[in-house]
Amino acid sequence: MENKEINNSGYDMIVAVIARGFADYVVSAARDAGATGATILYGRGTADADKQVMGISLQPEREAVLILVKSNERKKVMQNIADETSLMEEGRGLCFSLPVSQVQGLRRVTEQRAEQDRIAKMLNKKKNK
Repeated sequence: MENKEINNSGYDMIVAVIARGFADYVVSAARDAGATGATILYGRGTADADKQVMGISLQPEREAVLILVKSNERKKVMQNIADETSLMEEGRGLCFSLPVSQVQGLRRVTEQRAEQDRIAKMLNKKKNK
């Protein structure tokens, strides 16, 4: 029996792979479109592994930006990343999304701030007594 569970979490993962040093532009474009955060991973690509300059092999350094968004926000965030960065130019990088079947331990930034405010008020009350 096959598992037919696909994206029942209501979230999608956007992955942008770009040249090292450009992740902040992707994160900024994603935030402008409503994303609340991202994770940046560092690595190296293999597409240009044969490239040599003056007899020295170049290791193409890359950054992968992982952005978890609500499924209904995915298209807007991806479009803004494409519009605000040079991903649409050949060889600049790529951006794709994957459905997320389950999420644990995630709270939206607004929920986190509300919880922090509630705790701060509680601590202030105790302090003032």
